[in-house]
Amino acid sequence: MKKSFTLTNQTISSNIEKLRKMMATRNLEGLYISSFDPFISEYVPLEDNHRFYFTGFTGSMAEVLIPANGRVRLYVDGRYHEQADLEVDAKDVEVMKIGSDTSTTEELARDIKKLGIKRLGYEADRTTLRYLKRLSESAQETLALHTGELAKIVEFHPVAALKPVTFIPREQRGRDTLEKTRAILRSEKEAIYVTALDSIAWITNCRGYHLPFLSSFYAKALVTKEKVYVFVTPETTIDAKAKKEAGLEWIHLPFADVPKELERLHNTLHLDKVLFDPGMINSADFATLVKTFGAEKLSEKDGGLYEFQSIKEPVELMAIEASFRKSDQAIFKTMKWLKESIKAGKRVTELDLYLETSKKYQAEGAVEQSFNTIAGVGPNGSIIHYGNPSDEVVIKDNDMILLDSGGYFEGGWATDTTRTFFADASKKPHPKMKEIYTLVLKGTLGMQNAVFPVGTRGNVLDAYARGPMRKKGYDYNHGTGHGVGIHVHEPGVRVSSISNLPMKEGQVVSIEPGIYIPGFGGVRIENIGYVEKHPDYPGMLRFKCLVWIGFEPALIDRDLLNSEEITQLEEYEAECLKRGTSLSALK
Repeated sequence: MKKSFTLTNQTISSNIEKLRKMMATRNLEGLYISSFDPFISEYVPLEDNHRFYFTGFTGSMAEVLIPANGRVRLYVDGRYHEQADLEVDAKDVEVMKIGSDTSTTEELARDIKKLGIKRLGYEADRTTLRYLKRLSESAQETLALHTGELAKIVEFHPVAALKPVTFIPREQRGRDTLEKTRAILRSEKEAIYVTALDSIAWITNCRGYHLPFLSSFYAKALVTKEKVYVFVTPETTIDAKAKKEAGLEWIHLPFADVPKELERLHNTLHLDKVLFDPGMINSADFATLVKTFGAEKLSEKDGGLYEFQSIKEPVELMAIEASFRKSDQAIFKTMKWLKESIKAGKRVTELDLYLETSKKYQAEGAVEQSFNTIAGVGPNGSIIHYGNPSDEVVIKDNDMILLDSGGYFEGGWATDTTRTFFADASKKPHPKMKEIYTLVLKGTLGMQNAVFPVGTRGNVLDAYARGPMRKKGYDYNHGTGHGVGIHVHEPGVRVSSISNLPMKEGQVVSIEPGIYIPGFGGVRIENIGYVEKHPDYPGMLRFKCLVWIGFEPALIDRDLLNSEEITQLEEYEAECLKRGTSLSALK
C-alpha cells in the first residue's frame, strides 16, 4: 500500500534543524515527542503524528528524544525493530531497540539522565500526566510546549473531515448511558473526567470513526451520575437518536474553550470530587482540572472507566461474537482466494493480497478495518507490524504468508485475527517453516486451552504460550495478549512477561505467540478468547474461543505435537469444518 502521506528525508532533516533552533532559543537540552494526539490515541493519522515529522517512522507506537546535539533517538519495542531500520534515515535518526523486559518510555527516561539533559521540553497536550511525572524524575527541569507551539515552526498537515457520530442500538451494546453512570459513580457530587476516546464511545453508546482504524470519535467528557457532558468540535455532526438519549448533553465548542465550559459546569454542579486517569489524560488537560476544580478535589483513578468497560456484558459478547463470525469468513475467503489464484498460475502481489483482504471484509459488511492489515509475504513476515505491502513482491507457490487483519461491523466492536499460511499446499514447505509454525501452534493451543484460577496474572499465562518455543531456543519480542473491545487494543487486561494485571471473567483478550526470523519469514497465530468461569471447577477460569478459522495443515509437523495437543487441534478443526472455515477442506 502506498502511504497517502509521506515526507522526504530532506524535509525531516529540515524539521529537525528548525526544532533545534527553537530549542536553543528556549535553552532546552532535550525535547520529548510522543506518538500520541491530545486524546492519547494509539492509531494517530500520520498527518497528526508529530513524531513522524522528525523521524519518518510510520509504526503506531514509539517515543522520540531529540537532544540538542547528535542524532534524534527513536525508541521502539520488539514489534518495530526491523520496520524502524527500514524506514528511518540513519544519518539523522538512531533506532533504540528495546527488549521485552522493559518499555520504550522507561528506557527514554533513563537516557535523559545518562545524557545529562537537565532542561527538557515536552508537548503538554500530547504527554500523559503519568509520564510527565517520570520525565520530571530524570530531568532537573521540564518545560511545557503549549498547544500549537510546534506548528509555528513545522508545517503539520490537516487531518480528514469528520464523519457523523451515530447512536448504537441496545441490542448491539447493552446498558443505556444512565444505567452505566449510576453503577459507576456513587454520588451526584462526584464526577470523572474522560479523554480516552473508546471510553467516551462506550459510556455514550456512540461511534464516529473519526480516526483511521478506530470506531470512536473526537471528544472529551465530564461524566456525572445523572449526565454525561460530551464536548465535541463545532463541525461534529450528532445523529438525532444520540441527541435524544437520556443522560447525554452534547456541547459543541473548540477544544480550546473546554476550560471555560468546565468552569461553568463547576459553578453549576458544585462537585466535591473529580476523578481522572493519570495514564490517559494529557498534562495540559490535568492543568485545566487543577485550575478549575482545585487540586484538593482531584483524585487519581488508574484505568479510568476500563475496569467497567473491559468486562463485557452478555449483549456485548453476542455482538462481538457476531462480528468475529463475519471476520472469520472474510479471512478464510481471502486465504482461499489466494490459494486458488496461485494454483491457477495467476500473478498475485503482496499488495493484491492486502487489497483483497479489505474487499472480503467489505463483502461481509465491514464498515472499516480495525487496524492496518499486515500482509507479509516470505521474508516480510518477519517484520512484526509490517505495514507497507508492495506491488513488486510477487507471491510464489512456496511462500509462507502472515496475514493479520481485523474489522468493524455493525455495533462498532473491533475484531483481530492472525493466520500464517502456505501459498500452495501441493508444494513442500521448507522444514524450518514447519518447525516454527508448529511451535507457535503449540503455544496458541497451550494458552487457549489453559485452566487457571481467578486472579491469575498476565505474566503467568504468558508462559503457557512461550514455553514450547523456548524449549527449542525461540522467543518473541512482543506481548502475548491484549484486550479487545471498541478499540482493537483495549486497556484493562494484558498478557506479557511483565504484566501483573489479573485476569477477570468477562474480558476479551488476544492469544498471539509468534516466531520471527529476519530474512526468512515469520509465524504468528492469533485467536481471541473470552474469559469465562469454568463450568466444572469452582474458582477456575478458561477461555471461550471467538475465532474459528482452521490452521494451515501444510505447515503442521504432527510429530512435534503431543497427544493432548493433537486432541485439541482435532477438536478445533472439527468445529471449523462445521462452520465452513477449515483449510483442510480446500482442494
